Amino acid sequence: MGKEVSAIELQQKFVELLNGVYHNGDQLIIKNANKPLAAIIPIEIYDRLIKQREEAFSVLDRIWEKAPKVSEEEVQTDIEQAIAEVRAKKL
Repeated sequence: MGKEVSAIELQQKFVELLNGVYHNGDQLIIKNANKPLAAIIPIEIYDRLIKQREEAFSVLDRIWEKAPKVSEEEVQTDIEQAIAEVRAKKL
């Protein structure tokens, strides 16, 4: 979990806090009125998150490539039919 810092403290100590992120690997959660607004993380963590996101989406891309091309209307019709079948079984 990151160190919580108010937006005012961030303004006052920006260079010091940024150096902590760069040199010590600090992770900052910026808050305003006790509400989390943003995070400042080391670039290594950011790069890792982006790589994980790209890998996850590449899996989805491969799935979409194999999936048949179906229009939105066909999908909606299939959904409505499936709902009707489930409701008919419940009666």
